[in-house]
Formats: sequence, structure tokens, C-alpha cells
Amino acid sequence: MNSACDSQNPSPKISGKWNPSTVLIKLACALCAALVFNCIPFGESLAPQAQGVLATLIFMVIIWVTEAVPFATSSLFLIASMTLFVAFSLSPDGASMLGTKKALLIAVSGFRSGAWFLVVAALFLAAAIQAAGLGKRLALMVVVRAGSKPRRMRAGILILCFLLTLFIPAQAANAVLMTSVCLGLMQALSIKRNSNLAKGIMLTVSFGCPIAGLGVLTSGAPPIQAADLIYQAVGHHISWLEWMLYGMPFALLLGIILFWLIEWQFPVKAAEVAEGDEAIRQELASLGPLCGREKKLLIIMCGTIFLWSTGNILHQLDNTTVALLATLTIFMPGINIATWDELENSISWGTLMLFGGAISLGQSLLSTGAAVWVAENTIVSMGVVSWPTVAIIGVGGFFFMLFSLAFSGKAAAVAALVPTAIGFAQAIPESAGINVWGFTLILFYTVQVGVVMPVNTPVSMITYSTNTFSAGEMVRVGIPLCLSALACMILFSLTYWQWVGVI
Repeated sequence: MNSACDSQNPSPKISGKWNPSTVLIKLACALCAALVFNCIPFGESLAPQAQGVLATLIFMVIIWVTEAVPFATSSLFLIASMTLFVAFSLSPDGASMLGTKKALLIAVSGFRSGAWFLVVAALFLAAAIQAAGLGKRLALMVVVRAGSKPRRMRAGILILCFLLTLFIPAQAANAVLMTSVCLGLMQALSIKRNSNLAKGIMLTVSFGCPIAGLGVLTSGAPPIQAADLIYQAVGHHISWLEWMLYGMPFALLLGIILFWLIEWQFPVKAAEVAEGDEAIRQELASLGPLCGREKKLLIIMCGTIFLWSTGNILHQLDNTTVALLATLTIFMPGINIATWDELENSISWGTLMLFGGAISLGQSLLSTGAAVWVAENTIVSMGVVSWPTVAIIGVGGFFFMLFSLAFSGKAAAVAALVPTAIGFAQAIPESAGINVWGFTLILFYTVQVGVVMPVNTPVSMITYSTNTFSAGEMVRVGIPLCLSALACMILFSLTYWQWVGVI
């Protein structure tokens, strides 16, 4: 049951070679745009250091949107450009330039944050689950329970997206495992890859993983990054259980909508796959009984989820500390679940590099006031903040979802858009009844679910590489799903999110 995708690399290019001339042109355009912006005299309205950070943002957004270089490589461009643009801006006292030594510390500050270490630990836990075979076993157990009827099978795959999001705290790794299991099922049940059943299964994974991630703080880098930026901006800490309370009902509703959209767009005439149940049971039986390593890992993950969900209730351990302790337990002598050498090749180090740089950029956008300046000179200048609350949420959600479609990775989209969302929220009058952290969280949801094309997220690129569906077929599901998400967001803003204190 080997997947056609065996990489967790979030590069926007799955295959093919990079054209050096095209890359140089794209990089030159990005650099020229950043330099032009950095030379514009804004006066006292924009601090020199904030202008340098925005020049870095312009440089990186063009690189990310044009896919000038792979995402992993772009992390080095981010760190270097941020260092140089900030270094030659005036220091806070206005007497001298900041210098490269201090600017470099700012550019790599994200690698010292708890959010970065939480992602590191999460990737090791995900790698261990895959190496032990526990994820595959859990996936097959769910599919066996669901049965082989097409509708039940698709429902089982969707449930699996939500279940594995709890146990595998990395969406790309989750997608790789789900893709592997689905391809194995298709082969075992003789399901043709161009059939509506196959299209529906893989599209369920494409959209289901990001949707499930809305309700779990540790589902991947983007929600961790968003929560960290909210804390850096307003000092509001969202616990693991609170994140689930706010996001999971929204995610479940979108999951139901996704299920019926796929049923509508890709109906299956056959009532049942011939001898499907027996084939799935044989696939599960081929794994043999639960081994000692899987049992230990299952206990560790259940304990980790328990500690994450009871933070500040039964104990004072933060999410990062819990994840690090779980990772440490994996390597403990006597437990012997995995070794460093066994897992290091399964870790997407490029993802970690980009995430660290993205945290630095996001924090700098907030600390220098650059994010507020952008919001005030774009969205706020349109007079949106004077509109009714529902209109502010609806229009803001639409534009941030639209902007997120320009990126090929959610970590990059969060780094660019969430600080701007915070600046937007801070400019809204208190009389509107919207708090900064809650409004930012809602706009993050729109960024997370903004998926229409395969290039919008690494998860969809992984499933797209299986050649089961086309980009056009993904659009047929993605556009109505995005519009449905906006409608649900407004509905929740009028009801549930008010009841639980998000708004």
C-alpha cells in the first residue's frame, strides 16, 4: 500500500525542473519591488524598521506567489532579506542604523519561540506514528467499521481525517498516510482511478484534512502559528481545549457540507463494491496483531492528547512542554519506540526552516507596527470598520480567503495575512462588539479553508499527484465549499461564537 507521494516537503513543485532564467527574473522582480517600497519616504507615519519589515514581506510574498523557489529554499531568502532590510533601517533612537548583528537576531527570533519547538515535536511524533505503522492500522480500523459501500466508505475517510488529526499533529504527514491508505484500498477493491468513487475519496482527503485542522490546535504549523501571533499581539492564550471548543463545531459542519458536495458532484451508481468488506478485513489482518511498539506509542499519544486537553485545568504544563515530553519518551531507553536515525529522514526540515522564518516575520510585523499600518492603509481606509458587525466579518472573511488563494502554503499565508488581520481587528471600534483575538481567529479560519486549486496547500498537492482528479474537478468542490464556509462563518458569528465568547 505504497503512496505515490512519499514526501512531506511542502514545495509547490511536485515534479519538474526549475528554469534558472525564469527564477532569476522572478527574484529580480521581487527584489526591485521591495527596494522601491523601501525607498519611498513615508515620514513619521511608518517607522524605518517597520518599513524594512514590510519590504521583506513584499519580497517574500512575490516569491511565494510566483513560486520562484521551493518553499524550503525560500526560508533562507526570508532570513537573509529580513536581516538586510532591517539592518539598514534606523535604530529605535533614530541616531544610527540597526546593523546586521541585531537584525539577524530579529530575523531568527522565530526559532527561539515555543511555537517552533511545538512543531518540531509534532513532526517527530507524526514520524514515529508512521514508522510504527500505528497510523495505518487506525486508518484501516475506521474503514472496516465504515464498510465498503461507496457512501459509507467516503464517510469513513472523512471521519478518518478528523481522527488522525488528533493522533498525527502534522497535516502533510496526515495527508501522506491517508493517501497511502486510500491508494491501497483502491487497489485491493479494484477501484479505477478515474472513477467517481476514487475522485470522491481523494477529494475528501484534500479538503477534509484542512477542515479537520480547524478544530485541533496541534493539527499542524498554521494553527500553532496563528495562536502564537494572537498571543504576541494581545497576550491572549488559547488553550488546546479552548481551540477545540471554538473550532471543532465549525469544522464538523463544514465536514458535513463537504461530504454532500462530493456526493452531489461525484455520484456513484454502484450500490456496493464487490466483496469490498472482505478485502478491507484482509488488508487489516495482514498487519498482524498490535505489536509492543504500537501499544507503547498509542499510550503515549493518548496521554499527550489528555495533557493537551487538560492544560490549566489539571496541570500547568503548556502544549510545547507536553509535546517535548512525549517526543522525549519515544527516545527513552527501555521504551525503544524509535531512534533518531530512524526518524530524521522522515522530518521535513524545510518545513521547520520556513516555519521559523515565518514566525520571525509575523512577530516583526506586529512588534514594529507594520501590520497595523498595512491594515489602516488598505482595509480600514475603505471605511469597513464603520459597517455593521456581520458585514465586517463577512467582507473581511471574503477578502482574507481570497488573498490566501495566492499562496501555495498555509504557513506563508498565515505569516503574511494573520498579522494584517490583527491590525484590522485593532482598528475596529470597541462599539462594534468585536474583540481582537476572536476576530483574528475567525479570519484565520478563512485562510485555513481557502482551498480551491491543488497548489493552495501541500495536502492537496499530495492528493493531486495520485492522478485521480483534475484541477477543474477540485474547483467544482472548492468554490462552493469556500462560499459555504463564509456563510457558516456568518451564522456562527451570530450564534455559537457569541455564546462561547469568541465575539
